[in-house]
Amino acid sequence: MTGTPGPGLPARTWPARTWLARAWVLLGVSSALYFLADNEADNDLWVHLASGRRILADGAVPRLDDLSYTAAGLPWIDHEWLTQIAFARLFDLAGSPALWLAKVAVAVCTAWLVWVPVRRHAASPWVRGAVMVLVLAAMARGYAVRPQMVTYFGVAALLAWLDRAAAAPRWSTWALVGLGFTLWANAHGAVIAGLGVLAAYAVLPDAAAGLPRRARLALPLLAVAAICVNPYGPALLAYIAAELRGPHPLTEWQPVRLADATLRPFVALLIAVVATLPFARLLRRRWWWAAIVAGLAVMALRSQRHTPLFAIVAAAPLADQAEAALAWMTARTRQRLSPAATLLVAAALAALAGLQLATLGARLARDGGRLVYLAEEYPVGAVRHLRAAGLRGNLALPLDWGGYVLWHTAPALRVSLDGRFATVYPPPVVTDGFAFFRGDAAPDAARLLDAYDTTLVLAPRGVPTAVDDRPGWRLLYTDQVAALWGRDGATAAAAAEAPRGWVPFP
Repeated sequence: MTGTPGPGLPARTWPARTWLARAWVLLGVSSALYFLADNEADNDLWVHLASGRRILADGAVPRLDDLSYTAAGLPWIDHEWLTQIAFARLFDLAGSPALWLAKVAVAVCTAWLVWVPVRRHAASPWVRGAVMVLVLAAMARGYAVRPQMVTYFGVAALLAWLDRAAAAPRWSTWALVGLGFTLWANAHGAVIAGLGVLAAYAVLPDAAAGLPRRARLALPLLAVAAICVNPYGPALLAYIAAELRGPHPLTEWQPVRLADATLRPFVALLIAVVATLPFARLLRRRWWWAAIVAGLAVMALRSQRHTPLFAIVAAAPLADQAEAALAWMTARTRQRLSPAATLLVAAALAALAGLQLATLGARLARDGGRLVYLAEEYPVGAVRHLRAAGLRGNLALPLDWGGYVLWHTAPALRVSLDGRFATVYPPPVVTDGFAFFRGDAAPDAARLLDAYDTTLVLAPRGVPTAVDDRPGWRLLYTDQVAALWGRDGATAAAAAEAPRGWVPFP
């Protein structure tokens, strides 16, 4: 490409290396949008919006549960209340497109914060580009319109700052850290991840020019004080600690499975980090960063929920290691791409970026820029029947359907379980709920009917439960997705075709 020359100046031609660098940047930007801007609604979004609206209406965070019948009157620790208010405001002002745009804005900022230390520790466009694409692909596993995106942003911002921090912080820095952790603690309970980063930074060696020792030790103390500025006070930290220790039957808390294609970018990222460890420079200088990477690698292998956090903390170390490995290989092979081959690679990268953007654009055009969900994954027809028939009572249902049903039927119906999960439901309730819908003949499979005041059951079609052929219960509604059961004397039975395809949120 030839630039426009000034008077008396020769034309400027961009070298092939510049084209390659720009192509990698383009692919990085398109990957951030392609992997992090998905517009499918998460199954917890309904309950987050309902909670946010309730807080705005009441002028206070909830303290006791009144949306379920299995945990009615028990404490409700709503550690995501601030994000829920933001979600509710955006949705009420401009609908689901506003929620999607907010998610994209946070995602782009988070990707940029990950990019800052990657750029600092790697000069090669090959390394910078490849690391960013792999990291963004690994982050996609948990990136939805959920409060946890606040934690991804917070961890990325914290690492980008600590990577460059080299002088005693001024009062404005202390104020920003305190305010940031206070907002974080009220937006998402995983603020504990940020506290863990600061604790590691405070106590483990750092050979790089970092903050003075006293400032490093003061940072986690400031963070703890800031976290306690929330509606629940220090009890929030106790709740978070208890939740981390408790059992979690949810899929996202289960170990990594190679059969899950969405987790393969994480596996590839982990392999790349381990394989290039002999070339580590950053992790040798900064033991605290090494401890964070190792700790999150173990946590991510044990729980899929932590894979995006591992991707964020491993990005800069991998860039550092890959840069050194590439230099070592180049020095020994002395092989370099010709300008023609470099331009060909740049064209291929640009084409891939174009394909990503075209795919995302087609999806958004199909959905009108709105959040959507797949009707086959929710009891859309059954909920329409519940509302049309005016049914009221206590409804047993799988956890993934709880938020959807609450949004469309509360307060007429109370549910057995929903996405608030550990913030409301004690372990015995969770165990009984999962046992009932597990589809087996375990002795505890009927406890949801026998130990609680269950009056209605909404089960996935084809999954056997303890209500099947149980005396005193009859089938009220069925379609290809769900079956609704009620006690004898309820409304007449009905059957319908279940809605299919992508449905606009909510």
